[in-house]
Amino acid sequence: MYHISNDKRSQQSAQWLYEALKALMTERPYTEIKITDVVKRAQIGRTTFYRCFETLDDVLRYKCDEAYSGCADHLKLSLLNDRLSNIAHAFFLPFFKYWYTHFEIVELLIRANRDDILKQSFLKMVDDLRDEYPHVPIEHYNYFIEIRAAVSIAILSEWVKTHRQLSPEALFDIFKMHMAMDQYLLSLV
Repeated sequence: MYHISNDKRSQQSAQWLYEALKALMTERPYTEIKITDVVKRAQIGRTTFYRCFETLDDVLRYKCDEAYSGCADHLKLSLLNDRLSNIAHAFFLPFFKYWYTHFEIVELLIRANRDDILKQSFLKMVDDLRDEYPHVPIEHYNYFIEIRAAVSIAILSEWVKTHRQLSPEALFDIFKMHMAMDQYLLSLV
């Protein structure tokens, strides 16, 4: 768990610790990095680390939650601006566009084999969005969110692994094509 207060000093310390961890992850596997390595690289005292985080996973979780929070803001803005348009276009394309420019944390988590953190942050983002839009009925919500988490993380993972060679628009087109294929297959049943 992370516990970063809103004061500038705490947020700056958290950022320095993240930057140090990120740099170390380019040098060696995540599993070989210790808190001591991170605080030494960040030139911050160990007590400062524990004031902000409990574990190294928490550093990644903090940045991932922060990125997904930004994604939620981006999606809400897109949905507001595109109310009368196609909901898939108003949600999924902005989702891909957001992650195209905010892929760093996804890349670190994939490299560290910690897509569980991606999933936790995704679930938190969707739950927060649901709290803001309680009037939108979603049957079997648990299945709804699990399916979307799996698909979202799989797409982001593959996109990062392929160095984001596809544009967000091309990725959206592939996504639409596969959704249409799913609709067709379901119509055969």
